[in-house]
Amino acid sequence: MSARRGRAPASSITARLVRIAALAGPLLAAPGAAFAETAGDVAASATGLQIEGLAGASLVLVLMGFVTGVILTSRRLEGSSLFNRLFIVVAVTAGFFSAVSSAIGFSLITGQETEDFFRNSILPPAFGVFVFFLAVAIWVGGAGLVRHRDWFRSIRRGFISDMLFFLERCLKIFVVIPVLATILFFVSTWTTVVGVGGVDAVRHTYDFEIARLQAECAGITAYRQRDFLFLEDLRQSARDVARVAASERIGGAQSGAAGNGAVTAYFTDVARWLAELEASVAAIIEGPDPSGVAPYDPDICSTAIETLKRRLAANAFDNYDAWARDFETGFNDFSETLNRWRHDRRIEIFLDQQAANFDRANPKPTTGGRSQLSAGQRAAIDRYAEDVRSALETLVRRQKLAKPPVPQKSAAELSPERGLEIFRTWFRPHAPNEAVEDERVSRTASVVAEELVPGLSTLTPRDAVLKNANIFSDVWALAIAWDYAPYVLMLAFLFFPSAERAPGHKD
Repeated sequence: MSARRGRAPASSITARLVRIAALAGPLLAAPGAAFAETAGDVAASATGLQIEGLAGASLVLVLMGFVTGVILTSRRLEGSSLFNRLFIVVAVTAGFFSAVSSAIGFSLITGQETEDFFRNSILPPAFGVFVFFLAVAIWVGGAGLVRHRDWFRSIRRGFISDMLFFLERCLKIFVVIPVLATILFFVSTWTTVVGVGGVDAVRHTYDFEIARLQAECAGITAYRQRDFLFLEDLRQSARDVARVAASERIGGAQSGAAGNGAVTAYFTDVARWLAELEASVAAIIEGPDPSGVAPYDPDICSTAIETLKRRLAANAFDNYDAWARDFETGFNDFSETLNRWRHDRRIEIFLDQQAANFDRANPKPTTGGRSQLSAGQRAAIDRYAEDVRSALETLVRRQKLAKPPVPQKSAAELSPERGLEIFRTWFRPHAPNEAVEDERVSRTASVVAEELVPGLSTLTPRDAVLKNANIFSDVWALAIAWDYAPYVLMLAFLFFPSAERAPGHKD
C-alpha cells in the first residue's frame, strides 16, 4: 500500500484546521458572552438570554456541521476509514470545546478590574487558540505518529516486522502520547475546570459564608434585644418607686407617718431619677445607631442577606474582579456592622456610671434635714436607698453578664489552605475517629471585647475548584472527557491497525 493511499497529507489537514480556527476566533474572543446579562426587567433579561443562547447554539452547530462535513467529505482522506474520519471530528471538536472553556478559565485567572486591553481582551482568546491547536496537534498529529512506522521501515514485512511495529506503537501510545497529554492536562484541563466550575465553586464557598453571616446576625440581634428588657426593668423600677411613694403618702406604709412628708418626697425624687435613667436609656435605643443601621429592625438580617445573595448571583464573567470586589465589600461592611453591634456597650457603661455615682445622685435629705426627721423616717429612707442601690447594681451586673454569642468560624479558619497546600491536604493522613476538642476559654470581658465576626473568606476560582473537588467532580470528569476522549479512541489504532483504512485500502 502506498504512502499516498495510507495517510492524509499533513499540510492539507493543517490548512483546514487553520480555517476552523479562524471561524472559531469570534467565539474565543468573547469567552464570557454566553453568560452576559442584558439590562432591563426580569422578562426582558430572560428574553435576551434566550436569544443569545439560541444564537450561540446555532453558531456552534453550524460551525461543527461545517467541520464535520469538511472532514467526512475531504478527498484527501479518501483512503481513510469512517472511524479515522470520525476520530478527527472528535479530536477537533474536543479541541474546540477545550479552547472555549480554557479561554474562559484563563480570563478568570488573569483578568483584572482595570482597563488592561491586552491582559483582559487579548490574552484569553489567544490562549484559547493556543489550546485548540495544542489539542489538535497532540491528538490528530499524535494519531498520525502512532499509525506510521518510524524505526523499522527497512525490515521486510512479516511476523517479526509486525511485532516490532506493535512494540513501537505501544511505546508511542503509552509513553509519548501520555507525556504530551500531561502537558495538555496542565494547559487545558485545568483551565477548563476553572472556566466551567470556578465561579460556581467560589459561589459554593460564599454561600457557606452567607449562611454563617446570617446566623451571626440572628444571634447578635437576639442579643441586642436584651436592651428592651433592661429598659423595661427601669420602667418597672420607676413604677414600683412611684407606687411606694403613693402608699407612703396615703398610709405611711414605710415610715408610719402619712402625708407629703420627707419620706414621700424622697420616694418621689427617686422615682423621678429612675424615670430620667429610663428616658436616657430609651434615647440610646431609639436614637441613631453609631453603625448607621439599627440592630432592632426585625428585617435587617433578611434585607442584608438578600442583598448579598443578589450580588452573589450577579454576572461574574463580565468582570470577575469587579464582581468579587463588590460582593466582598458588601459582606465585610455588614460583618463590621455586626461587630459594632457586638461591642456596643453604651447602655452598660451608662448604667455602670449611674450606679457608681448613686451616692451623689441619691436625693436623700442632707445632714441638716436629717436632724429634723424621726428615727422611723431616717430608717425608711436609708433602707430604701440601699434597696435602690442593690437593684441598680443587680441591673448593671445583669448587663455585664449578658454576652453576645461566640463568633462562628469562617471557611478560611476551618480550611485555611490555599494553592499547593490544598494538594498536601489530599494526602495528609487523618487518624480514624480522632476527636478534636475545642479549647475551653473563659469568656471574660476582655475576651469578649477581642471577639470579632470574621470577614469574608476570599477564594479564587482556581483554589475553589481544588478545595471543592469532591463536590465538582462532575466538572472534572467533563473536562477530562473533553480532553482525553480522543486518547481512548486512539487505543483502537494499537490493537486494530487496519481500522484507519477504508475497505479496499487495507493491507
